[in-house]
Amino acid sequence: MGCGAPNFHGVKDTIVARRWIVDIESAQLTSFCPKGSKVRYAAGCLTDRARDWWEAVNDLLRGLTIKAMSWLDFVTKYRDEFMLAVGIQQLVKEFLDMRQTTESVEEITAIFRERALLVPQYMVVEEMRKTRYYHMLRADMQKHISYSACPNLEDMIVRAREKEIDTEHIRKRKAEAG
Repeated sequence: MGCGAPNFHGVKDTIVARRWIVDIESAQLTSFCPKGSKVRYAAGCLTDRARDWWEAVNDLLRGLTIKAMSWLDFVTKYRDEFMLAVGIQQLVKEFLDMRQTTESVEEITAIFRERALLVPQYMVVEEMRKTRYYHMLRADMQKHISYSACPNLEDMIVRAREKEIDTEHIRKRKAEAG
């Protein structure tokens, strides 16, 4: 498949399987894939065990799979096959337990965004994203960021970065003076 569409080989690994969905959706977007062709596009990227699975699904549905299946139906069947429930539960737990320790705001934000891709159910509503990010930050950062003053997650991230920069400048001035 063109436009950087990744192949999926059928490994039953929740992270690999979730990343493939994100990557294939990105490839569909950049290639202007029409809504009715998304399943066909993704099916063309399945190889090895994944191709065997798809052929079995196709046989079960008597060949109507690609023509009649919606993208949501494809993703649901795909998740049922390749994203193990225990793996999803572990990812959710890790995401909800994630806390900033020694990471910079830039580092923890990158980790937050990466893991958020794996648990999209917690990122649907802006308020959920904002709440999760705020509670992940260290307590000293939370004290200086007004949750209610941040209209969205991006504003909160900017404020956290500004606070971190201010704190670093103060630390450097104290070190130089003392």
